[in-house]
Amino acid sequence: MAGERGDASSTPAKGKSKARSKAVATGTAATEKKKAENPPKDLVPGVPGYDWVRRDVGEFQSVFKSFLGIHAIRRTHRICEPSVSKFVRLEPCRPDERVYMGRSSDPPHFYVYQCLFRDLGVCLPFTQFECDFLNFINSAPCQLHPNSWDFLRAFQVLCSALGIEVSLPIFLHFYQLKMGVPPHGLMSLNGSKAEGLFSLYSQSYKNFKHEFFRVALVDVDPLEDGAFYFGGLPRFPFYWRPVPARFHGVGELKLTASKSVAIENLEALPRSLDCKLVLSLANSAYKERGLESEYLVFFWLLGVVEGYFGDFFDFLCLQASWVGTNGVS
Repeated sequence: MAGERGDASSTPAKGKSKARSKAVATGTAATEKKKAENPPKDLVPGVPGYDWVRRDVGEFQSVFKSFLGIHAIRRTHRICEPSVSKFVRLEPCRPDERVYMGRSSDPPHFYVYQCLFRDLGVCLPFTQFECDFLNFINSAPCQLHPNSWDFLRAFQVLCSALGIEVSLPIFLHFYQLKMGVPPHGLMSLNGSKAEGLFSLYSQSYKNFKHEFFRVALVDVDPLEDGAFYFGGLPRFPFYWRPVPARFHGVGELKLTASKSVAIENLEALPRSLDCKLVLSLANSAYKERGLESEYLVFFWLLGVVEGYFGDFFDFLCLQASWVGTNGVS
């Protein structure tokens, strides 16, 4: 009897267990179906033909929809060198136009964010170093986040101040490319194992994604032009690329003895250097003195301070001599 009662009592328990398992399975299936019907926003295909681009990138229309705004940019920003100004035409964007779109009209063009010129001091044509980097990561100018463009710009200013060659392998030693998994959005640089050199230009770079416009190249012969083309080919990718090139530090690139020495000197600097301060010296004839006032220790490490203070001491002597000669007390 006891055994019968035990068997009888276990039957409902088994039934409840099966029902519970079925309910869990049904709930899981419903959840998976809901996920399939409502995938994460960033993974939903956007514009046909651009399913490799994160959808959130396509949410932003350009605020520059007329030549009125474009002319204001030309008046207030240094966009290009005088030598190429006749070949560069800034153009507004259509309402359905997005920063990642490929060539859709003549003349050839590429997109840029306003902040590159307003904040970071970029000037067309891009420098050889900037072209080399864009080619290395196989990306268009607007595929790289502005906070990463500031690293490129600050590196060039710093090397200029220190008399160091502006070299791609030297830069790559300090950085790596953060791009995540497809579909891709804007890519960012962060420090490699050697750590980056600079602080971010802005901890939260906002309101730039809708401030883009076209740079059209007018009457440019690719076979003769050397500013935007080389040997008939663009000097950098004009349009977004579906497969950017990831890198972690310098990788397999070979370093010459001089580049290795330059890396050692840069590694001796304090981290992180104030990016805004470095960029503010871009047009200064006294870059090293401006940096020295903030980072005296690294110029001591590089043997620059001694020479500067020698000059400063001479200046004080001349000033004292002038005061004595002119009877000023």
